[in-house]
Amino acid sequence: MSNIFELDDSQLIEEFVQGSQRLLASPHLRLEVNGGLSQLLGRNGDPIAIMYLHNQPRTAIVKQNTHFSELIDRLSIARDFVMFGDASRAGFSEYKHYVPPAGYRIWYTEPSTLWKKWWPTERFQDKQRFNLDILVNFKDNWYPVQNIIVNAGKFTIKTIAGQLVLNRNEKVLWLAQIMQKNAEIAENIQQLIPTTVAQTPALVGINPPPADLAKKIHQKQLEINPDQAWSIIKKLEQKLQAQIKLNREIEAKFTRLESRAMIAEQRLQIAYKYLQKIGVNPRDIYHSQKNTEN
Repeated sequence: MSNIFELDDSQLIEEFVQGSQRLLASPHLRLEVNGGLSQLLGRNGDPIAIMYLHNQPRTAIVKQNTHFSELIDRLSIARDFVMFGDASRAGFSEYKHYVPPAGYRIWYTEPSTLWKKWWPTERFQDKQRFNLDILVNFKDNWYPVQNIIVNAGKFTIKTIAGQLVLNRNEKVLWLAQIMQKNAEIAENIQQLIPTTVAQTPALVGINPPPADLAKKIHQKQLEINPDQAWSIIKKLEQKLQAQIKLNREIEAKFTRLESRAMIAEQRLQIAYKYLQKIGVNPRDIYHSQKNTEN
């Protein structure tokens, strides 16, 4: 007699995220579909996540602070879902599924993050064509950003179809073009990773390791004593969380430094424009100061 639990919990969640309409079960979860509604239920029958299959874009709500919340979040984001915050149903978070165009990555952030990404690409663009490096979602379509004006804490994002006006603490959905070279490198690395490592659930959503490191990981997997597996897993999880925390701290410091550099650059441009306006060539001041120092 076959086991009705053909899938483990993470595999069942993956089926749910992909929009499966089959009746499935795992040791702690079951998937039920009725019409356009897919429900991921716990042992007590309470919904842990609900997918509205016929919505455009496809929408899911996920119960917060459950044993499976973090795993559902990770697998959903890996499948191009975007978390929009609290859902209309109390205690649930709302996710929407978008398929980004080839060569783009989707973001849902505060407008300041969009501005930081857009500004460097905009300064050197040929004004005779649209800047397709950054696209913003407006009226359920993607449009190139024509301009972003920041004034008194408000961000006005202009497109050919209209403009968005957002406060600094609101969020905007946008696309950033991925460098093709980086994408090709990532694809080549992925092909070199052993299948057992690439498909490990704990690595979903994390950048794949280099091939030589993946080989070492695979060798270590074969050497693990089953009796010691749980303690090893806990230690590795702790190391992973510590490294993630460190990475976030480094990223935050880099963002602050990047912002300071942008501010310094803007002030320098303002100074140059002022000097040009009053008829002073900045180069003359530069050469004069160099001669004085020498």
